[in-house]
Amino acid sequence: MEGGYILLLLHTAFLLCLIPASSLKQLHFGHCMVSVDMYEMRKGFGDIKEMTQSQDRHTSIRLLHGSHSLQNTKSEDRCCFFHYLLKFYLVNVFNQCTEGSNFHQRRVSRIANNFLSIKKELTLCDTVTTCSCGKEANQRYEQILNQFQRMDSHSAAVKALGELDILLDWIDKAD
Repeated sequence: MEGGYILLLLHTAFLLCLIPASSLKQLHFGHCMVSVDMYEMRKGFGDIKEMTQSQDRHTSIRLLHGSHSLQNTKSEDRCCFFHYLLKFYLVNVFNQCTEGSNFHQRRVSRIANNFLSIKKELTLCDTVTTCSCGKEANQRYEQILNQFQRMDSHSAAVKALGELDILLDWIDKAD
């Protein structure tokens, strides 16, 4: 009888090892801390990356310059700048990505829902601890928005969605 319990215990321990650890990551953006499901967003983007990037006809244009727009953002501006980027993707990008297969639309919708959850957390924090917006953060966001608005809305949305990996890398390093 005791051997049965040990076998059950070992079997349960084995199954628990197969379950991935929580992919929620606590990230700091200025004074605000948000929970981000990086695995879910990276998985969703990975599922649509090739198709999305193959639709990008403006390969010489970059909206999110990895080293310029994002990586060099001052720590005190990260909260505000990230808030701008969340709003940008929710209002301008995800709403335009309505074409494609049901699979593609579901993945985009999942990513958008993750962004919406993050935005809600950031907005709650912002009401308590104001995210300061420095001149540099405002200028960087305006550059992204201006570049986006120079293209037709669908092409610009495809471009921004295709560059989502750049944003996800920045979010992942926001600790």
